[in-house]
Amino acid sequence: MTFPILSKLRGVLISLLALVLGLAAVLLFNTWRLGSLPATEARPLPVPADLDAAAQRLAGAVRIPTISYAAGSAEAAEPDHFADLHRHLAQCFPLVHSRLRKDVVNGRSLLFTWPGSDPALQPVLLTAHLDVVPIEPTTANQWTHEPFSGDIADGFVWGRGSLDMKHIAMATLESVEHLLAQGYQPRRTVLIALGHDEETSGKQGADAIADLLQQRGRSARSSRSTKARPSSLA
Repeated sequence: MTFPILSKLRGVLISLLALVLGLAAVLLFNTWRLGSLPATEARPLPVPADLDAAAQRLAGAVRIPTISYAAGSAEAAEPDHFADLHRHLAQCFPLVHSRLRKDVVNGRSLLFTWPGSDPALQPVLLTAHLDVVPIEPTTANQWTHEPFSGDIADGFVWGRGSLDMKHIAMATLESVEHLLAQGYQPRRTVLIALGHDEETSGKQGADAIADLLQQRGRSARSSRSTKARPSSLA
């Protein structure tokens, strides 16, 4: 006696088998009809990035304590280290600093402009920030590595800014430096905005850069948005 459910299951299996055989027949026919793809000229692979050197450059940036403090706080009056970080960036990325326009905004933020070959295209905006938050004194003995050590250990760069977010600023500049060395020019103008007070407000950094771009009549397609936002870098 054949149970109804087994009969239905056998019908489904037969249908699936027929479908697979039909698909295989189509693939074989197309393979015979189209033949092999034409040979292509071998292209040299791009030179891989020197990750060890890049890690050293990031570590050097982490060692510079570019801490942003709230306006009016006692610490805000202390000497800052943004000029030291600017010098470090200039040493690490000489092509960026010699071929791109650089604006220092409010003494600490940076705006780089990489002109594209087609001025009719809307620029693209890449953003990051150079500041970090201060260290809570009560956590000083809880750090695996000193907060501004820039140690390279266990496959990581350790310290304030290695994840938030000097790593993005450095990676962006690393990429542009590499492309410049290859003779590349973008079709679309590239704007690189590096703020200095994102951790407190962004008013003196990102907002000031946005105002500067607006004064120049520029709007940009943000790396974080597909909409033009001339008055904001968020």
